[in-house]
Amino acid sequence: GQFPNVGRGHHLVAMASVNKLLLSLLVVLLGTSVLCIEDLAETIDDSPKATLGLELMEEKMDNLQFSFMELFVHVKELGELFTNNQRTIEQNQLETNHLMNVLEDRLAANVSLITSYSKQILDYQTICANHDEIRKELSAMKSHPRGRLTAKTKSPRTIKSCQEANSPTSGIFKMAGINGGDSFDVFCELESFDGGWLVFQQRYNGSVDFYRNWMAYRNGFGDVGGEFWLGLEKIYQLTKEGTWELIVELKDFHDNYKYARYSEFGLGTEREKYALSELGTYSGTAGDYLEYHKGMKFTTSDNDNDVDDGDNCAEIYNGAWWFKDCYKSHLNGQHADSADDTAIKWPNTDSGLMFTRMMIRKV
Repeated sequence: GQFPNVGRGHHLVAMASVNKLLLSLLVVLLGTSVLCIEDLAETIDDSPKATLGLELMEEKMDNLQFSFMELFVHVKELGELFTNNQRTIEQNQLETNHLMNVLEDRLAANVSLITSYSKQILDYQTICANHDEIRKELSAMKSHPRGRLTAKTKSPRTIKSCQEANSPTSGIFKMAGINGGDSFDVFCELESFDGGWLVFQQRYNGSVDFYRNWMAYRNGFGDVGGEFWLGLEKIYQLTKEGTWELIVELKDFHDNYKYARYSEFGLGTEREKYALSELGTYSGTAGDYLEYHKGMKFTTSDNDNDVDDGDNCAEIYNGAWWFKDCYKSHLNGQHADSADDTAIKWPNTDSGLMFTRMMIRKV
């Protein structure tokens, strides 16, 4: 951090040598001049002409002596000037070195400060990212009627019903194929309403379009555990034997939760257009708005089975349901916080629903 020092000692030694040399030369010259004059005085006579020549020579020697003295003084002044300049340079060098040290210290401090700020920024970015994840988790929790996240892990076990799941937590299970068919994924709700429920419809964020055709509703669509429709054929095959009950869960965009429970639930065959053939006694907090649809066939935009003359209720309300003329409830409408008739509706709410879930359990 410092500039190399100028060799002041060498310069001072050199100037001292020059001064000494000049002084010696002056002494020698003066001494020689005196000797020459003395020798000359001994050899010359006392004639007026000789006396005049001697006086002229003495005058010249005096002038020479004066010139050497002037030279000596000038050299000495130069030496002192050089010494002063050298001191000034050294002082400037010291000040420069001090400033360089100060700058280096400040630079090191700034680098340390920048490093510290960079770490804080990275920490804040991590915290913000974590906050975003927490917000997503809270949003998902808020969308669930019981305040829990939908399980995404799959159990390796194959079950015949959700009542056989034998698990303390809800999640996705592999259901044995019906009538020798392929196995398929189901979501089992094992914590609410004493557990054992198989979910066949769920909506909570509008990520899946429910305005679909007949084949989509027949076979099912969406992501089991997320937003999905299990499929009319599977629902029919599951409920055609024994007695099954139904629970419909609802939550609006103001976080108001309600439910409707029916002691029986069952569908007709595909030939019968999966009609809502069985619907038992209602209980719950949401109001009975499914009874109006009992016995109605399922209608999609490309398969009109409602009783509204000349109109297809699925096309009018952008969904699919057991429409009559047209509906009192419609859980496959558009996911929107809106009072529009195309939104997800259960009449005991002022606007569209945010969360819906339909699930069945064998009695």
